[in-house]
Amino acid sequence: MRCLMVFDNLNDIVFMKCDIAFCQHIRKIGISQDLIKPTENENENCEKIDSDLILQIFSPMVTSQRIMNCHFSNRYTSMQCQNGTNIVFDEYLGHLFIYIGDMEVSWQQKILSVSILFIKRICGSDVSLLKYSRRRRFLVSKLLDVWLKRSSEEQCVLIEAVEQLTVSAELSTAALTAAKTAAEKMKTKSAFSRVHILIMVRQKFLTLYSSRNATDLAAGDTLFLALLAEAIQSVDSEPKDKSDLDVIIVEKDDSLQLENNVPRNKINSLLILLGQNGLKLNAVHLSYITDGVPLFIIHEIGNEVFNSSVIDALTSFCSIQEIQIRGTVDREALKIAYDTVDSSMKKIIDLFKKKNAPFAPTRSVLAIITTLATRWEPLKKKYIEYFKNNDSSSLVAIESSNLNIICSLKNLHHHCMLNESLIDNYTKEAVNEASAVVAVMLRDYTSFFEVKAMNNFTMRSRSTLNINKYLEEFPGLVHFIYVDRMSHRMIAPGLEFASQETLELTKKKVWSMIDFSRQHLRDGHFIVLWKDNTFTYSYFLWFEDQSGTSIKPRVQPTTSELFPGILNGDYYEKLMEQCFPRIPKGKVRCFELFCVHLGLATASCVLEHSRRLSATVWEVTGRPSNLLDLF
Repeated sequence: MRCLMVFDNLNDIVFMKCDIAFCQHIRKIGISQDLIKPTENENENCEKIDSDLILQIFSPMVTSQRIMNCHFSNRYTSMQCQNGTNIVFDEYLGHLFIYIGDMEVSWQQKILSVSILFIKRICGSDVSLLKYSRRRRFLVSKLLDVWLKRSSEEQCVLIEAVEQLTVSAELSTAALTAAKTAAEKMKTKSAFSRVHILIMVRQKFLTLYSSRNATDLAAGDTLFLALLAEAIQSVDSEPKDKSDLDVIIVEKDDSLQLENNVPRNKINSLLILLGQNGLKLNAVHLSYITDGVPLFIIHEIGNEVFNSSVIDALTSFCSIQEIQIRGTVDREALKIAYDTVDSSMKKIIDLFKKKNAPFAPTRSVLAIITTLATRWEPLKKKYIEYFKNNDSSSLVAIESSNLNIICSLKNLHHHCMLNESLIDNYTKEAVNEASAVVAVMLRDYTSFFEVKAMNNFTMRSRSTLNINKYLEEFPGLVHFIYVDRMSHRMIAPGLEFASQETLELTKKKVWSMIDFSRQHLRDGHFIVLWKDNTFTYSYFLWFEDQSGTSIKPRVQPTTSELFPGILNGDYYEKLMEQCFPRIPKGKVRCFELFCVHLGLATASCVLEHSRRLSATVWEVTGRPSNLLDLF
């Protein structure tokens, strides 16, 4: 049983995604409490659930959570039911996120954090878009399906790293040349010069070309785009629903059967936000060179100052709302949020006053700007008066004005940022030509791509690297995963076993190893060795300076609220900042190594193998490195 629910500040459902088992359970509760009447055949209604029933059952919990957070600043993080069901909570921009399931609390918290990340990228700072945009609602739903499915199958998705496809120098050069040619075509045929051309083989990275003035495409963006490519296929095959207000999505039994059935010549275009340290609006155009080989043409869109100002203003206004409804107002936090809003509003209004808008504004947009300016000026004076007189009672009088401003900002966000009509026909023509160029230039490699894409066994690295290469040099070694946490590129050998049963056993053990090591990493443990009846496991995380010399952390990191990975913020970048607070960014490198040995392997053997592996693996990646100093 599982369910994800999103409630707005009025406790209305904005988005809900659940399975049939949850529907059946809720209907049983509703019948037992006389909230609904049983039907002659309950099985016919197992795929339907009424939003009013959900509100009646969960309103006390939602209200309690808000009271605990607003008045006591001590919100629930999780709770457990008598039958073992776990409920976890999180908040984003005034919306309450709840995930219900029978998995471990830490994994459900991870699911919730990834859900919020997907919503940030798809809806920006307006979570209510999930309620009114069918395409974005189903896209978030399918992204979750894809992520959950691939996390149980693909090592790169589970540990959140980008797996490099090992190919010949000829193909590597051809792919990069094709990407560069496509970028030049985009620059020539359209007004966009900040362009990325990315080619992948399913979740594996093949090549990326970025124009000189484009913002760097982070590894987390690359992994997200790989998931997005798979999710879009399912969204377009969904039947059109009659009501855009049907916010409850019930997962069918075949919800995770994701197949590539999109025509190669079809180009899907959508607006999403990319970036790690600050989300920026990008247009993403997806097509397929061949089955399983997506081509992404990405270009930044709109005015960066305008886009970031709208997002900052919306985010800060939500912070102001949370601060104001608390029993004791934190004046310092309120002043910081107000200053951000004031600066952002000034930038937004000035862009249009000076007729320097990032696009030709329509009448409706000009009307929104006029309304925004009219509402902001008197509200600004009230806040200035509050900070001067420190009269908390005056905050109650201006709370409704905040809601009006937020409404105007959301309208601006929708019309000027996440409006698909911003991708005009002229741009689509340039994208068509650029994608056609890549398809033609890589036509000779189509059969190779198809073999690589279809060779999708659960534990296969799908590269030329094979574990047999290491068996003689590292007796007892069963599997390893090596990750450079600066570029977040990983490499792992394929597992070749004659028996499917042996493969499944090993896969289960590897997944368990990764989960166990992640728990200890969050507690600040960088070296972990343990064993069971079958295997000996080891996990190492270490740091090097620019010369490749191993260096030890200067500060013991505290337990982070972030989960190890790169999808929802770069955990390892923050870890390095904690461990080396006075060393400039980029001067320290971080690496990870997971190893599985046979159970007879001793600790000294594992340590020695790990030292040599950290150097040997560069034979494949092509960069020399010093031996790992584990001590």
